[in-house]
Amino acid sequence: MRELHGISNVLAIRFARLGDVALLLPSLAYLKASFPSARLSLLTGSRCAPLARLCPDLDEVLAVDRLAMRDGPKWGALVQIRRLVADIRSRNFDLVVDFHSFRETNLLTWVSGARYRVGMKRSDRAYLSFCFNLKPVLEDKGVHVADMFRMVAENVHTAPPEIAPRTRLIEIPPDEAARARELLPSPPVIVLYVGASVSERRWPSGRFAAVADYVIRTWSASVLIVSGASDREVAIAEETKAAVREIENVTVLTGLGIADLAALFRSAEMLISNDSGPMHIGSAVGVPTLGIFSRSLPEHYRPVGASDRYVKQDSVGKVSVEEVVEVLEEMRTTACPDRRL
Repeated sequence: MRELHGISNVLAIRFARLGDVALLLPSLAYLKASFPSARLSLLTGSRCAPLARLCPDLDEVLAVDRLAMRDGPKWGALVQIRRLVADIRSRNFDLVVDFHSFRETNLLTWVSGARYRVGMKRSDRAYLSFCFNLKPVLEDKGVHVADMFRMVAENVHTAPPEIAPRTRLIEIPPDEAARARELLPSPPVIVLYVGASVSERRWPSGRFAAVADYVIRTWSASVLIVSGASDREVAIAEETKAAVREIENVTVLTGLGIADLAALFRSAEMLISNDSGPMHIGSAVGVPTLGIFSRSLPEHYRPVGASDRYVKQDSVGKVSVEEVVEVLEEMRTTACPDRRL
């Protein structure tokens, strides 16, 4: 490994989904600790940028609307790519870390002109070795995604910094925190995130409702049902509320922005979520989070907070209310001793 000198400006690159950027946050903290006097920027997709802007370890977030570039006119995409390349080169980065490692991010790393360039070598994708001058990190599909990101971050220096574990990886702006307090029902509050990008990851509304009834009756809790803004997800949230017996203890909020979502989660006692990006936001703000898994592998994508848990079956419909309640009771006694449950 080469000794890195004169690092004052660092760029990390990671696109893809909201959950991927949330799982990158510990490695961004690691990079910042590695080069505490350096300016740290993240290049990411415009949909993930609002989450990245809540990260206190980042000095700047560079957002790219990759979907618009992909789906719009080709001439428009070429113009935007040219502008992006010129912008990155003009910033004079000393170190670029490619956490995504697709061809286009390999090339962006190369054209940055950075003195040091490092990336992950995926097992199933082309790796443009000429784009880098530090030894690549080989992808290990046997480890959690967050651990893989950490391995890439650790590859940039010979003296790893000592970093104390942090329960919160993002900071909530005061105005967002105040708005969350106005929206929340009376404490203690259990949040149910009932949305998901694909139907195979959505636990049935009736079972979420049964859990709501349990925590209302047994824990004297209020329940906040949350989903995305699509017509289908809004309908799922309303279906869940309609199936709850003690409906006066239930509030529904849909279509919230990322900062509002993070603020609400932070003020709650517990989050129960489908396997989704918002599940990882729960971990990032430090709320004990229970993830419900089916299609994806929790070994790679489970929520990573110290108090977090998950349940899994080979199809989401096989996850029972009883096993979710059993894990919730365990979390209540072990993960929430300082909360109001």
